Amino acid sequence: MKKRLLCLFMGLILILSVLLTACSSDDEESDDENNISAQTITMCVITERKVCNTEAELAKYLEKECGGDKNSEKYLEMLKVMENYEAVEEAFTKVTKESKINVDLLFYTMEEYEGTLTKTIADAAEYAQEAARAARALEKYISDYQAAYPEEKFPVSALTKSFYYHYPEFEKYKDYVENSSDEEEETGKVEDIYQAGDLGVKELVYPETQENQLDIIYVSGLDMYREYIENEWLVSLDSYIAASGKKLTDYITNALIGGAQYSGSTYAIPNNVQIGEYKYMLVDKVLFDEWRYNNESVANVLDLEHFLEDVAASEPDRLPIDATFEDCIGQFVWYWNIDWEEDEFGDNVYSIGNGNQFSLLGALYGDPANASRGKISLGFNSLFTSPEYRNIYLGLKEYEYNGYFVTENDTRTDAAVSFVDGDYTIKASMEANDGVYTDENGKEYYAYVVKYPEVDEQSLYGNMFGVFANSSHISASVKVLTMLNTDPKLRNILQYGVEGVDYTIDEETGVLHRTADTLYTMDIEKTGNCFIAHPEEGLPADYWENSKKQNNDALVNPLLGFDFNAIFAEYDTDLDYNLWSYLMQYTAQISKEIEGCEDIDELTNLVANEQTGLCVTLASDPKITVEYKGQIYTDFVLQLSKLTNKSFDASADERYVGESPYAVYYTWMSSYGYVPAGE
Repeated sequence: MKKRLLCLFMGLILILSVLLTACSSDDEESDDENNISAQTITMCVITERKVCNTEAELAKYLEKECGGDKNSEKYLEMLKVMENYEAVEEAFTKVTKESKINVDLLFYTMEEYEGTLTKTIADAAEYAQEAARAARALEKYISDYQAAYPEEKFPVSALTKSFYYHYPEFEKYKDYVENSSDEEEETGKVEDIYQAGDLGVKELVYPETQENQLDIIYVSGLDMYREYIENEWLVSLDSYIAASGKKLTDYITNALIGGAQYSGSTYAIPNNVQIGEYKYMLVDKVLFDEWRYNNESVANVLDLEHFLEDVAASEPDRLPIDATFEDCIGQFVWYWNIDWEEDEFGDNVYSIGNGNQFSLLGALYGDPANASRGKISLGFNSLFTSPEYRNIYLGLKEYEYNGYFVTENDTRTDAAVSFVDGDYTIKASMEANDGVYTDENGKEYYAYVVKYPEVDEQSLYGNMFGVFANSSHISASVKVLTMLNTDPKLRNILQYGVEGVDYTIDEETGVLHRTADTLYTMDIEKTGNCFIAHPEEGLPADYWENSKKQNNDALVNPLLGFDFNAIFAEYDTDLDYNLWSYLMQYTAQISKEIEGCEDIDELTNLVANEQTGLCVTLASDPKITVEYKGQIYTDFVLQLSKLTNKSFDASADERYVGESPYAVYYTWMSSYGYVPAGE
């Protein structure tokens, strides 16, 4: 071993002499402020236009799309597109280089991205594994030399040079190995290189991108997010956000940054987009004021009972409520409906209804501001045993019996009460005008929020950026993502291109106008924080400011992230669908009894009679006859308590095989800390 090291030592002497001669204080300069080295990272972004990122891609495009004709219109247009996009990349990196980070932007259409990224990730992961092997070999080489010749004081850089001289097969991984950890990024172990620029000013030289280098990844949708996390393709960003991306929490909506957590960690940064819509109840102001009602005593449609009575009695041609019973009950209650079908492998695939279809089990929202994950449990409660539910249900059913709701062939017009989905501008109008909203036609309404914007899968997971788990530039990548979400200059470059070339800003109105000859086309929701970007052409100048306020009101869908299929696949179990099938049969039976009631008094007796009503029978174990898969079950005891018990263990009763849906749901809430305070 010593003989081999001696030979290597002699080679090292030759290399070191050249190395020491070539270096001087004039050729190197350290960054005392940041103490980091110049780095080059890659960033995958989605474009609306086909772009060739490299000469190799251009050559392939020429042959495949242009028939090899360099004079074809299609090829010449691609050259112009590439020139335009390269100018944008140059402007983008000019900003990031202020932090000593060069960014190689890789533009893909969504179709290209979905088709090639998985292979790219696999190639990058394989490359990273080989590079890690090279890093271990280098570490052993240096360790062996230092152990054999402890008296020698050659610097690590010289030993590294010697290593690649004697092991040229590892040369291709050199830059990757030298930047293989965030510790090296932060301590600046790799010295910067400077060269003379055109004007004689020293310019920092950035490393070339490595083969299969992958750093910042665009993520679209919960399925992709979950797949990448489970395949360990995304790195957890929590510690990096805390260390170098703290500004993110000030710029990204709390509902988004918090909702992006998966299994307790944040693996991607969601792009700030406008979240959902409000649902407003609009009450005709002129008509409401005519009978001198107090608009401040109204919160929901049930508070309009006497007003609707007057409307129906005095103006029979006017529609009291432009909505259905189902539309209105959904503002108060969540109904549990679970359906399933067998897939090609014979496994059950479950789906959850939208919450409006009638069921005997469900949960009341209460204040619409409580309809958020962590604030409410959508428990499997026996609804008719709840006095609050009975009051809501019977109150709205009385509206139905009285003909207040719109019907399929209704000829009544000019509704006294209507519901619209809208953005923050309606709420802003309400708050500025004592609850009054004036529509585009000049008509005035008293407006009330009956449902708040809701973070759903698309607004949360639809457009995100994460960092590849095998990236050797994680801190630098998080820094660029932080800049993209907090620096309007960088943000607008990626979205709109170069100001004065691709777009202009009207100084008086702040409105953006694209130039006629720009070829740069991006989707604003796919390129970063929308709230610090210029509003798209045609939008008002305060659009994103209003969106920010809207997002501050946003709630997280209580079931966001909950999926029976994912849970059952992970734990190799299934739902007790026999038990649920019996409930569905019983629900159908009760529905027929309700439909058979001719007036509100008969329905009230069916529901609320303290001796025979549903409020009593659903609190006990009623005997029913059901048919399931062609078999008749007589005197089956529907133990509803098993479906309303969050701790129910189906295995304790031989008649029930599989999990109780409430127990599965409650366990999921508990696992992720979503159980509301006090439960």
